[in-house]
Amino acid sequence: MMSKKRRTRDKESQKKAKPRYTNYAHIFYKEEVAPLERAYKRALLGEQYKEAEDIFMKIREVKKKHRTILMRKQFVKIK
Repeated sequence: MMSKKRRTRDKESQKKAKPRYTNYAHIFYKEEVAPLERAYKRALLGEQYKEAEDIFMKIREVKKKHRTILMRKQFVKIK
């Protein structure tokens, strides 16, 4: 005995992917603060203390800005 043929229905289209968001402060940290911190560590390892001091002051300025951005909780779309 053969089984009954199954009737195929049109497949429903899938929902679009839900947009993803991230905090703008995280992007700011990745693009502004992190490179300065890496440069600061390199300067200290290379014993370039004058340059390290300048970079440290820049880091302080940028981190102040980062803190204010963090409190705003502004979200941006990614992908």
